[in-house]
Amino acid sequence: MYDAYNKGDIETVLANMTDDFTWYAPGPAPFAGQRRGRDEMRNFFTETVRWVQIDQFDVDEILADGDKVVVLGQQRATVRETGRHFETRWAHVYTLRNGKVSAGQVFTDTDAIASALGESTRERQALTGSLGITHPAFSGRGTPE
Repeated sequence: MYDAYNKGDIETVLANMTDDFTWYAPGPAPFAGQRRGRDEMRNFFTETVRWVQIDQFDVDEILADGDKVVVLGQQRATVRETGRHFETRWAHVYTLRNGKVSAGQVFTDTDAIASALGESTRERQALTGSLGITHPAFSGRGTPE
């Protein structure tokens, strides 16, 4: 799936997901939030590309235990609207069912991404709860022109 993603072959990525696949990406980015099913994931990839140019996306390690898989990696990207760069390490946690991915969640430096999007620390603090989770009202920034 990661090889297909790096080649821009999103259809192969989607084909390896169950029909009821769920994804959660935390943070204030316009492409963050909960997604369900292949159509919403297709939209996730479309929104991500609209906002961010991925300059580097590397898988460093894959760990598996039964139906759980953890993929560790790093990325470097440029926010199209601001021209700012961010670099983050990430962990993707997946659940497998019948040979396909049925659920996934990303853990990453959401503050670095928010800063590159141009959001101030004050805005983030005003809109986050006690655990630093961004309020849903801040997750929809619209689309760039």
